[in-house]
Amino acid sequence: MNRVDNSAFFADFNSLANLKTQAQKDPDAALEKVAQEFEAIFINMLFKNMRSANETIGGGLFDSSQTKQYTEMMDSQLAQSLAGSGGIGLANALVRQFQGQGVGASQSDDKGSESDFLAKLSTLDAQQVQAVAKRAAQELASVSLNTSSADDLVASVAAPDKTVSAKDIAFSDPDSFVASLWPHAQKVGEKLGVDPKAILAQAALETGWGKYPMARHDGTPSYNLFGIKADHRWSGDKAVVSTLEFRAGIPKQEKAAFRAYESFEQSFDDYANFLLSGDRYKNALRVGGDAASFAASLQQSGYATDPKYAEKISNILSSPWFKSL
Repeated sequence: MNRVDNSAFFADFNSLANLKTQAQKDPDAALEKVAQEFEAIFINMLFKNMRSANETIGGGLFDSSQTKQYTEMMDSQLAQSLAGSGGIGLANALVRQFQGQGVGASQSDDKGSESDFLAKLSTLDAQQVQAVAKRAAQELASVSLNTSSADDLVASVAAPDKTVSAKDIAFSDPDSFVASLWPHAQKVGEKLGVDPKAILAQAALETGWGKYPMARHDGTPSYNLFGIKADHRWSGDKAVVSTLEFRAGIPKQEKAAFRAYESFEQSFDDYANFLLSGDRYKNALRVGGDAASFAASLQQSGYATDPKYAEKISNILSSPWFKSL
């Protein structure tokens, strides 16, 4: 089996960003690549959801973290190979879905449809694209792949412009959380002069490694990664949810309003502005080069009421997922 080139896989954040840049600069040259890579992420997520369904029934005798990793690599390679060799006919049908042309669109319309698809793709946030793919893969997992036509197959999938829910953007594991959000942490870390590992570890703590995204009242995601509340200084959208606060060392469930964003990138940007907006976190920023000291200073400055906030961040920093960063 050929070695998996993760840098070429559409689900990887950096690859997605590069693909979007290419689409903006040279749409014609990017058409075929976009169609193939977009289909690859759907196929790979379809495999992943099918594997997850099997895990709920019960693992095999020889299952282990190593075999799981190898299986994921094999699935990624297979998804790439399938998409590159014509796939399951999903790419062209997806284009028509984005264009809103429906099942009856003719093949002569494909090139124009793909051009419009590229234009829309270049404006989407990475996680929004992956959320669409995740939802579609989950729904496709219950559909027989012996469907008579690709159009019938896609007809069973929610339209790409359907509202994304908070559950759709949830990360399935720490690996995907770190891989997707690490570039944002690096960018903000450079701006603040803070070790990006500390920033990403804080986001992991606040969201449970991205498994528990905060939702607005209508179920759409708030993209709030850092638990920043919507006080009098915030005029944007809000997400009112139950939160655990420590009062005099005693944990209590309370309702609170949190800031809501349109993407994870906005959450990172607002986090930087929040820390820079006053004197409260100056000491933390001064020691930002040391992740543990930064976390301890954040706690001392009152960022969170949890008395073990810094300790929990330090534990995340020492986890296997941060050792390779």
